[in-house]
Amino acid sequence: MNIDIKRLRLGFAALAIAGAALASPASAGPIYIFSTSLGAQLSNVGTITLAQINSTTVDVLVDLADTTLPLPQYGFLNTGGPHTPFAFTIAGTETGVSANFVQPAGGVYTFGLFSLNVGGGDATPFGTFGIAIDSSAGNGSSQAYYGDLEFQLTRTSGLSTDDFITNAAISPGDNAYFAADLTDGSNSGSQAWLTRTNQPRDDDPTPVPEPASLATFGTALVGFGLLRRRRNRQNSA
Repeated sequence: MNIDIKRLRLGFAALAIAGAALASPASAGPIYIFSTSLGAQLSNVGTITLAQINSTTVDVLVDLADTTLPLPQYGFLNTGGPHTPFAFTIAGTETGVSANFVQPAGGVYTFGLFSLNVGGGDATPFGTFGIAIDSSAGNGSSQAYYGDLEFQLTRTSGLSTDDFITNAAISPGDNAYFAADLTDGSNSGSQAWLTRTNQPRDDDPTPVPEPASLATFGTALVGFGLLRRRRNRQNSA
């Protein structure tokens, strides 16, 4: 009987640990998907997905609606004013932050090179952001990058997908999670994803539960179920 009680307590402990892992902030954040944008383009231009790679790295994918050549719908560019090809802010320090570009590979495309700027950048009229993705290309749609942008952002002290949505505003009026300088081939300007407010909105980013946390919780439940079944059999014997 004492052995059964001990095992039962261990089962409850495992369940409590799994529940705490789900309830408390973890180094690995959930997947976030941003699909609502507004700005120079008349409609939503694409989807931004944040996915945790490990405790220090997050994959950022900007999947534009249509980048198929020879007539792509949208592309990243330098307009020439206070616009940044892509910009965002993360909670905490920018010290120890680096980026590995997946699309385009190495950040290289026909007319220029994408690079990380931890000094931040402007995206009029959406404000100033803590981190920018700059481009060495000249200004204008003719030198734009018509393709999806994907990079893996690393911070040596740790980085979570939650850091992208819990950041504080850099200056008064800043209320966007991400901003990009985009062109549709003729019309160009800043586009922002998901206006941020003090209260939850219907268009808040969609969180997807972290697979590892779900697996841990499921394993605890299965273990608890087997323990309970074994105890019932012993009681009936």
